[in-house]
Amino acid sequence: MTNLLKLPTWADKQHIYAVVETPRGSTCKLDFDSELRVFTLAKPLMAGLTYPYHWGFIPSTKAEDGDPLDVLVIHDAQTYPGVVLRCRPVGILEVEQEKKGKKKERNDRVFAVPDRSRPIWWTSAVYRLAPAKSWKSSFGLRTRSKGGRACSATPILARSPL
Repeated sequence: MTNLLKLPTWADKQHIYAVVETPRGSTCKLDFDSELRVFTLAKPLMAGLTYPYHWGFIPSTKAEDGDPLDVLVIHDAQTYPGVVLRCRPVGILEVEQEKKGKKKERNDRVFAVPDRSRPIWWTSAVYRLAPAKSWKSSFGLRTRSKGGRACSATPILARSPL
């Protein structure tokens, strides 16, 4: 299998590549295991919960936590783990995490839209996400301390014209 972590970051001057790890509608979190080069079960979600958007990573990047940059892909079509999407970055959520006994580290999330998405759909989805107050409740990004970890998030959205 291709090493998805080593794919190029940029497709062109305006588009990045995003590798889907956990597709929209999934009831469990999946992670790409770089040694095995396969997707593995990270954890199941609580009963009745599903991922509302596709989650994955941007290849050939490295965030402060040592992992590739996280990406949330806003897309109305179903995908599956391992799909590589050519996307336009539309915003970023700045996140600071604190692990027990360690200093705070950044773990930002890039928001992106596939280049083949219908503009009307994703534009309205992004605008629905825009108010900072709703981001914290919609995505569970309240400052919290659970299992020795604290997390706080500040949404930043770069709106672009249609």
